Amino acid sequence: MHKITKQVISTALALSIVGGVGGNLYSAAEKPNSTTVSKVTISFNGNAKSSKGFTWYTSLTSKNTDLQVVKKTGKKPNFKKAMTFKGTKTISSNSKKEYVHKAKATGLKADTEYYFRVGDASKSSWSEVGIFETAPSKGAFTFIDLADTQAKTEEEAILSAETISKAMDKVPNAEFIVHNGDLLDDGVKEEQWDWLLGHSQKSLLNTTLVPSAGNHEDENYAFIDHFNLDTPKKSATKTGAYYSYNYSNAHFVVLNSNEDSEKYANFSEKQVEWLKKDVKAAKAKGAKWIIVNIHKGPYTTSNHATDDDIMGPNGVRNQIAPLMAKLDIDFVLQGHDHIYARTKPINSKGTVSKIQKISETKKGQKIEYTVNPDGSIYLIPATAGPKVYYKNQDPVLGNAFYKMFEVADENHAAIYGPDPDNNDRPARSQIQNFVGITIDKNKLTAVSYEIDQNKNKAKPYIIDQFGIIKK
Repeated sequence: MHKITKQVISTALALSIVGGVGGNLYSAAEKPNSTTVSKVTISFNGNAKSSKGFTWYTSLTSKNTDLQVVKKTGKKPNFKKAMTFKGTKTISSNSKKEYVHKAKATGLKADTEYYFRVGDASKSSWSEVGIFETAPSKGAFTFIDLADTQAKTEEEAILSAETISKAMDKVPNAEFIVHNGDLLDDGVKEEQWDWLLGHSQKSLLNTTLVPSAGNHEDENYAFIDHFNLDTPKKSATKTGAYYSYNYSNAHFVVLNSNEDSEKYANFSEKQVEWLKKDVKAAKAKGAKWIIVNIHKGPYTTSNHATDDDIMGPNGVRNQIAPLMAKLDIDFVLQGHDHIYARTKPINSKGTVSKIQKISETKKGQKIEYTVNPDGSIYLIPATAGPKVYYKNQDPVLGNAFYKMFEVADENHAAIYGPDPDNNDRPARSQIQNFVGITIDKNKLTAVSYEIDQNKNKAKPYIIDQFGIIKK
């Protein structure tokens, strides 16, 4: 409806920290007398139809936390008519010369576009203008899913930023981006947030980001410092966060797989109990679709498929996956394993249920839809960043495990040989992936894209299409 306009505007905007994808950037800590706004993110916080959360960073000279929002009615905003919101600030957990600012816009209209800017009104110090959209009460919507933008260098972060930009261009009607964790390589190194959020700033000013915490941002509040999320009361946030939101006829649950307990690897008992209550409440209120975003997923085909916290007695595959099926969770988006794969519907017994399919043709290509699946379908969208893994050949998995998958290919980056610095992995930075997902009433359609830096002028192309129909 409006997304092409978003991208046109986003290419015209640039924060002073960024000269575009691949441009120069700095953190507020490096210029302590500057009031420049950096690392702006937009999050779901509260009712997605009427509110939105914002986070940004400044040096310690910027004392106020101001958010201005005005309905989008033309090509330029008039902030004289803006709604104004005050937020709060704290000193960054991992960058003591920077403030973390958080504010929330409320009282918004559903299915409406808004311009916004954040900063310090007393100093007339503002971010560049961004655009966000509130959720519709009903109707079709599209989002992007990607994972593991994790970069060891600024150059690699530029690559990840380019993937995000290309995904938004390829799926211009996407209303938000779901990120399945490991945004960067070391969460407590604020410089790496400067890299990723800085080089992605043009994109992130114009979309809502839905992140799950990866194991690379599981320390010292590194994750929660960068996102203004509506987390359950008294839930722990030092290692990440869990939360949920509704969007049209779908309910999204974001889990934190950085918690541990005696009963569950990667999850506290408190979080698991919250998951049960949250999903049951969403279904009682009429949610048609339940979608989970988890970093350390139970069904993948690479290195981590045989990790003890995945396949051990208390592991995610044995403890959390059966619960997904029992709760009638439709679709599970995973990260962590840096390979593309998707499963057949897996039931609470850990087996594949009987499958009914129908086919449709879209743009000359056949799409198979699984009809009324008895169980959850799992997808891992490979990586939007540089690091990739080979397919797991450990015989402990066996043929029975791989028969649970519709797609379980060797990593497409394997054709470029091993990484010179690590023979256990394919060459870095050659192939990136993302997925465009549309939900329209009782139908979910997913189109998976690949970027090969050596083919097709590094433009995205389709590698997989599939869907789910609920009758």
